[in-house]
Amino acid sequence: MINDSNNVVLAVLGAVGNGKSSTLNSIIQEPLFQSGRSVTAVTKQIGSCVRPWRLPDVQRMVHIVDTPGMCESTYKDVENVHLMVEFFKRLSHGVSAFILVFNIHNTRLDEYSKNMLRLFERLLGPQFWKHVVIVFTHVDEDQRDYLEDNMEALSDPVDGFVSVLNQWFQLPYQPPVVFLSNSNTRSSMYARDCFLELYEAVVSVEEGARRAKFTCTFFQEMNNKMGVAQDNFIMQSIRSAAVSVPQMIQSGTKNVVGACSIM
Repeated sequence: MINDSNNVVLAVLGAVGNGKSSTLNSIIQEPLFQSGRSVTAVTKQIGSCVRPWRLPDVQRMVHIVDTPGMCESTYKDVENVHLMVEFFKRLSHGVSAFILVFNIHNTRLDEYSKNMLRLFERLLGPQFWKHVVIVFTHVDEDQRDYLEDNMEALSDPVDGFVSVLNQWFQLPYQPPVVFLSNSNTRSSMYARDCFLELYEAVVSVEEGARRAKFTCTFFQEMNNKMGVAQDNFIMQSIRSAAVSVPQMIQSGTKNVVGACSIM
């Protein structure tokens, strides 16, 4: 069932405390993924499961993959590389959508987030962006009026969050943007409407790719290798991608490259 071609496959990326796990729990209406708002990472390892997509009830199964926060300042570079290795192994069968989760209260795209996204782009190729959905969490119904300024800033055509993302990565198209509330999802029509928008955004990137899941040469080549050869291929790929990102050289790339050579 995990490799059923009819499953929606969601890979969720984001910083610590942005609401990745809470969003996944809301989709399946189960407290399966540990969530919290502490300054340290709650998700310590890759989490994966297949469940019915229950919010909204769309009569489809969803294979969801939760990853630890990629911008936790206490993480060492070697840990980030290890998590990426596990991430790629789990998603080798294809991805419907990469969900990039951000907090509505932080409308700036920091340098570390840019570097991590650039690394994924270098590993996966520019087609990765065609399967991206951007999600802003903590847009609760009782706070929405107070968040209008933030939401306007995010959509500013010149220096808004999405515009900066498009400029930074030179995207020829704009990924779908969804504002979510994880509050009272069982009873709040507002929250349910938010998750309907999320599902429709995922479907839009699926349909844009002719309902084909994301695959790339990296995955294909990795699947053709076994055991140690596969691990070495992943390490070499991460090393090559990391050193090709100039910004990462200034923020610890040498440690990443060193870690690849000893893992």
